[in-house]
Amino acid sequence: MKYRESGMPDEQMWDTFFNPTQILTQLDVNGNVNTLIDIGCGYGTFLIPAAKLVKGKVIGIDIENEMIETCKRKVIEYDMKNIDLLHGDISTKQTLKALEQYKGDIDYISLFNILHCEQPLSLLNTAYQILNNYGNIGVVHWKYEKTPRGPSMEIRPTPEIINGWALKSGFVLDKYVEFPPYHYGLVLSKKL
Repeated sequence: MKYRESGMPDEQMWDTFFNPTQILTQLDVNGNVNTLIDIGCGYGTFLIPAAKLVKGKVIGIDIENEMIETCKRKVIEYDMKNIDLLHGDISTKQTLKALEQYKGDIDYISLFNILHCEQPLSLLNTAYQILNNYGNIGVVHWKYEKTPRGPSMEIRPTPEIINGWALKSGFVLDKYVEFPPYHYGLVLSKKL
């Protein structure tokens, strides 16, 4: 399912909003991560830097074939051997079946700028199911204030709202980070 208000600006504008390596590092993406799934990988803004930080695989998933094609070109351009790409929707059985080959290895999932979706609890529940027992989720979202992009305020979640959803899905908040000027981040850990 395509999430509401999930249209991407052009890549040049999108890239001005982030320092991907800094954000990933502050959200505990490092050499201790074995397999990371980037849900809604878009232009590969975080996908490519994540592949340089983790010790294993990075799997980029996007519902838009155009985004997967953009990422494929970058994977070839940067000669990235540890990236797999999957055109699909994380809420479908077909996509979950495709991820079974990584079962037990998935220890990090990035949910960057997508928890304004129609069913955030369902997305978090799915993430909980596919993470291994010691997995983490990294969340990045637009601050609950006027920003040059981002979803409308009516559907834009605050850190407190996301933390509430996380608790209902079986996660605990490990870390909160500010990413000035427009974003914040959370690290959520799977509790057993």
